[in-house]
Amino acid sequence: MSDQLETFNQLAEGDALIELLKVCSSQVWARSVLAQRPFSDKRALLTASDKAWQLTHEADWLEAFDGHPKIGDAQALQAGPESTAMQEQGQVNAAKDSTRKTLARLNQVYLEQFGFIFIICASGRSAEEMLSVLEQSLSRSRVDELQRAASEQSKITTRRLQAWFD
Repeated sequence: MSDQLETFNQLAEGDALIELLKVCSSQVWARSVLAQRPFSDKRALLTASDKAWQLTHEADWLEAFDGHPKIGDAQALQAGPESTAMQEQGQVNAAKDSTRKTLARLNQVYLEQFGFIFIICASGRSAEEMLSVLEQSLSRSRVDELQRAASEQSKITTRRLQAWFD
């Protein structure tokens, strides 16, 4: 068992909940994962996370989405190299100015169209690739987009949990 996981297993319930909400801000997800504690290893934690995400619905997804800055949000990216935004989407800083501006503009269009921010697992994706997905997303239905975004949220959550072991 990793030191991080052992420490997490030993946290008081309230403190453990706070740590989980840093990973994913859905209360249903976090409380479900918490209820499955203690975890013997990384695989057990990731399995618990997947099971917990399967218990979530639209309101929970929206709650999780609210815990994210917009892709390319200049203010979030200025929070420094240790910030979650920089670690997950810092590659946006290297994009052309026109790409960053288009991301910002279309993020606003997306929010107005769907009622939630554009969610994508940014790790390993260029700003141009994320912009392409955003452009495609604008032609989808809200139901389809909710499903896509929920799937991306699940990937983000898994990556954040895996980071506990790196």
